[in-house]
Amino acid sequence: MEIITLSNGKRVANFSSPHPFTFEDGSVLNAVSNSESERLKVTFIEEELFGGDIKLSFKLSNDVKEEMDKFMDEFFLDNLDIVFCPLPMITALKEEFGEDVVKSMPFRSIRVEDRIKKLVSIYKQCI
Repeated sequence: MEIITLSNGKRVANFSSPHPFTFEDGSVLNAVSNSESERLKVTFIEEELFGGDIKLSFKLSNDVKEEMDKFMDEFFLDNLDIVFCPLPMITALKEEFGEDVVKSMPFRSIRVEDRIKKLVSIYKQCI
């Protein structure tokens, strides 16, 4: 579990992205391994609708929940502030626990500040 400190003092970690995050202050949060990224992916549930449309919903796997517990421990020990997760995981968290509970957790999605340079905001995160 890599935790870096951004220039604004936020301590951040990467939950499962196989890609590094480069922040607008130049900080880089490394990718997790491909195998770890695959292990920690959210379960996609597809419901086929009329006309070829697919309705997606998401579920947290047991591996994801176990890893979340590890990050929550670090959060409660005040060792980190934000854990960057894929948006489907945030959606599944809100579905399972409710938005108010998720707001009290460290799990957030990135907010891209500059799409051309692929820079992630150090101030804003998505919930």
